[in-house]
Order: sequence, then structure tokens, then C-alpha cells
Amino acid sequence: MQQLARQGFTHVSINGLGVHEPFESGPPGDVYSWFYDYSPDLDQFVPSALLKDYYPQDYLDANLGFLKKNAALARKYGLVPGLHINSPRSMPETFWEKYAFLRGARIDHPRESFRPRYTLAMAHPVTQQHYRALVRNIMAEVPEIGFMHLWTNDSGAGFEFVSSLYAGRNGGPYLIREWKNDQEIARAAGKNVLTYYHLLRDEARKVNQDFRLVCDLGPFAAERPTIIEGLGNGIDAGRFGYFEFPDKEEEQQQLEAVGALRHATLDLTTGNVIGAPFPRLVYERLQQAYSQGIRHILAHVAPNSLAPYDINGEVLSAVQRRADSSLEFILHDCAQHWVGEPHAEALIRLWETSDAAMRSFPKGVPYATFAFPWFRLWVRPFVPNIDAIPESDRAYYERFLVATFNNPNRIDLNNDMMWNFLTVAEAEEKRDILDTKTLCLLSEAIGASATLVGKFSPDSREHAVFQDQHDRLVAFRCFSATLRNTVAWIASVHGYGQASEPAVKKTYRAKVQEMIDHELENTKTLFTLWRSSKTDFMAVSTIGETAHCYGGNFGELLQKKIALMERHRNDDPFIDAKYMWRMPEDTGVH
Repeated sequence: MQQLARQGFTHVSINGLGVHEPFESGPPGDVYSWFYDYSPDLDQFVPSALLKDYYPQDYLDANLGFLKKNAALARKYGLVPGLHINSPRSMPETFWEKYAFLRGARIDHPRESFRPRYTLAMAHPVTQQHYRALVRNIMAEVPEIGFMHLWTNDSGAGFEFVSSLYAGRNGGPYLIREWKNDQEIARAAGKNVLTYYHLLRDEARKVNQDFRLVCDLGPFAAERPTIIEGLGNGIDAGRFGYFEFPDKEEEQQQLEAVGALRHATLDLTTGNVIGAPFPRLVYERLQQAYSQGIRHILAHVAPNSLAPYDINGEVLSAVQRRADSSLEFILHDCAQHWVGEPHAEALIRLWETSDAAMRSFPKGVPYATFAFPWFRLWVRPFVPNIDAIPESDRAYYERFLVATFNNPNRIDLNNDMMWNFLTVAEAEEKRDILDTKTLCLLSEAIGASATLVGKFSPDSREHAVFQDQHDRLVAFRCFSATLRNTVAWIASVHGYGQASEPAVKKTYRAKVQEMIDHELENTKTLFTLWRSSKTDFMAVSTIGETAHCYGGNFGELLQKKIALMERHRNDDPFIDAKYMWRMPEDTGVH
């Protein structure tokens, strides 16, 4: 919190769970409950009459206690506390045994769920009363809540009849009858969304007149025009990711006409490698947003407790203080402060090279952002035939793999059920860019930083800074190399399977072996870094491994990956095209 205040932030999200696991669960093999452990909705903190006794009181107490603790910390440093919620979220399964008639939309993802999840029918007065009570109760506990940032139609949340629901348009009986055309459905669905938005704002403003609701428009397509008409007066437009802000000038004008502020989300750090430096890109993103008239930014930053020499965060701080700050001045000022004038230019060159590597990273590489830990790429073996590895040997990483037992992703890095990511040609193109640009630039920066580390005594400030940057660059290269080998796996294994001529198959088989050699070397480098580095270059869960975060056993998992790759590297390349139709072994049905 102190860091955020220093860097110029004014608001902060405070709603995490106060327990290790969410209340939501699922049947064996269901992975959808894993998406309930972040951005918890209002009902995870306070009760309502409708939900009485459905959540354990000690569960609610722990979550609320954590919320109030974070709110107090925000207040201490002059920050406005708020909530980032996935909402409206589904209700407990036992709730529907009594209130089936209040069932609204099915909002889970059929690809990841073995049990349908449903939200309440928003048009029903009892539902609206329930949500008003939740807002009243949470504002009574934390009256200084100044905003809610709402993401929906994903991660256990959603609205009835909107076009982006994973299960398709669906909902309860109170909103619109059957056999209406698409335009009528979209209009009704959009108005229903606005009912909820207005409810949240109006109820919260009874306690805090300055309350604002930031609504991501990314989940809406057909309903978007209707929703925009009802924004404004404290209901603003935001976005979940850097890729979702409306870029049509007409839409921006509509938002301005209704008085809705625009909140732009900027990627100013990397979630998979903490503190990877790309200061010029950060500066350009901030300047571009400012030149477009955007004055409200949503962003994540690397904690200084984990990344004490985070140049990206320093650029953000400087631009927050003065928008026309010179990047060259910012970089030189930080470098001089951290390593002294004689070595400042050397540190700046490292940052510039790393920045160039980040820019060179090709678009469209699968798993390159938040999905990277979900699919366990750092710890799963890259072999010619993943299915040839016994399931018992794969269990160490499949335990937290976001893929059900019959999801082809378990044996095909190019597939996530109905998604096929790249063609062989596309994968080869991205592999070549990573080889000739990204990895080369990172190797250059790593070599330079290693030389600089060797110039100073281990107890010096200069050594600490250059060692920190070196380790983050190595981690960034390991991350990039694993993604390089992901697209190389796609190109070589799929290329082998698609080839009909023996000579072509032989070529692709050689490419498979090259990919294996590359990833083995990369994994060994990562293991050495994990074992020897004192730098916090990646997020590590203190409560054990989860789908979103590796745990303290990361090194053991890397060793298992290496052993399996060496054991199975000479298997024939193969992908079972019918994997999706497999039945569990214990059913006796095949």
C-alpha cells in the first residue's frame, strides 16, 4: 500500500479471500471451481436474508476480516479502497434445491465444468432485494469503499441471455420469452445488465456519494450499444485486459456523451516473471494513453518487496508526478541512484536490450499471458507423444492442469478442446522470430549483466543491482524459451503427423529432437536459477501449489519434467485425434 501511494495510485482493490480455498467446489474432475479463488463477489463477505446459512459463518467472518484489514491499510496511506468483483456470480448448488424458480443464466464453461453453475434471475424483485442487501451490508462494514470494478460472463459470473455466455444465450423465465429475434434479445439482455449496474451504484451511494462503478465492456458484443446508453453518473467504462478497450471513435464519443469516464488498463509489468524490465515500452504506453485524453488508468505493479530495482515502476511513478517527464532523465536518475554514475549507462543498456526483447515477442503465441501457469508449461514434459507417458507419471503436473480428463490439451499443446491455436506454418514463423530476435536479445543482456556482476564484490550495492537484473533476465529468457518450444512442439509434432512423404517426416522428426534438446537445456537453466538465486523472479504460493501459482516444490517438478523428457524423447511423434471422446477408465465404457 505504501508503495502504491508513493507511485501515485489513488485507488486500490482490497477484496481477496481470507481463507486458502473458495467455498465453491465441484465433482471429481471438475476444474471450474478453481476460478472462484480470485475477485470474490459480495456474497463471499456478507450475508443476505436469501443466502442465510448457505455459507459458513466462519468463512464469511474470515473473508470480511481480511477485507477490513486491507481497507484500514489503504486508509493509512491515503488510498481509496474498492472491490474487483466477478459478478453476479453463481449461487451454491444446494441453494437451487429450495429456490429453483429463481434460477437465471448458466454461466460456467462446459469445457471445464462437470456441474452447471447458475446465477440468479436478475429481473426478479427478490433477486434485486438480495443484491441491495449485500451492498448495504458490505458498505456498513466498510463505508469507505469508493469503487467496484466489475468483470462478468467469465470465472463463475454472468448475465442472462447475453451473447458471450460460454453455454450460449440462456436465462430464467422473467426477462424475455422464447422466439424473439436477436435484436430484441440483445436489447432485453442489455437493459437487464443495466438494472444490476444501477442497483449497485444507487445502493452504494447512499453511504458514499463519491462511489463509482467501473464496468468492463469487453464481455458484451450485441448488448453493448444498449449498455452504453445507460452508463454515466458514476457508472464508467473499463476493461479487464489491455486488448479490450473500445477503439472506435464513435463509441468513445457515446461514452463521453453520457458522462461515462474511460478507465484504461495498461500492462506495465509481467505476471509470469516479476520485474522483467521494459521501461521504454511502459513509458510509451503511458504517454499514448495520456495523449488520447485518458486520465484514469488501471494497472498492476511489481511489489518492491519482491522487485526492489523495478525500473518499470519507477517510470510509472515519474510520469504520475509529471506527465511530460523525459524518459532519458528517468532512466539515468534511477541508474545513477542504484549503481552510481560510472555504471549508470551500462545498466540503462541492459534495460534497453530487455525492452527490445519484449517488443520483439511475436503476437499470438499460445499461453503467453495469464494461461501460462494454468497449463503448467514450465513443469510439463515436452515429448513427441505425451500420451505415451503413463497417467500416473503425469499426475504431478496434471493435478493442477486446467484441463479435464478428456481435454486434448493433456496430450496436444496446440489444442484446448475446441480451440486449435496455430497452423504448422504459423508456429514455425513464431518460433523463428523468438529464435532470431527475442532469445538473442535476452542472451545478449544476460551476458552483459553477468560480466557486470563479476566486476563488483558480493557485498556491494552494484553487485546486488546487477545480480537482481541478471536473474530476472535469465527467468525472462526461460519463460520466452519455453514458449518458443511450445510453438516448436506444435510445428514439429503436428508437422510430422501431417506429412505424408518419408523425407518430410524425417525432417520434422529431427525438429522434434531439436525442440527437446532446447527445452531440456532451458529447464536445467531454470532449475539452476531456482536453486541458486536469491531473487524473487516468480510468484510462489505460500500455501502450496494452485492452478494459478507454483509452490515451494517447483524445483522437484522441474526435475520430474527433465526425467520424463529424457525417458520419452525417442517415442514416435503422435497425437490421438479422438482424445476428446475418451471415457474415464472406471466407467467400463469405451
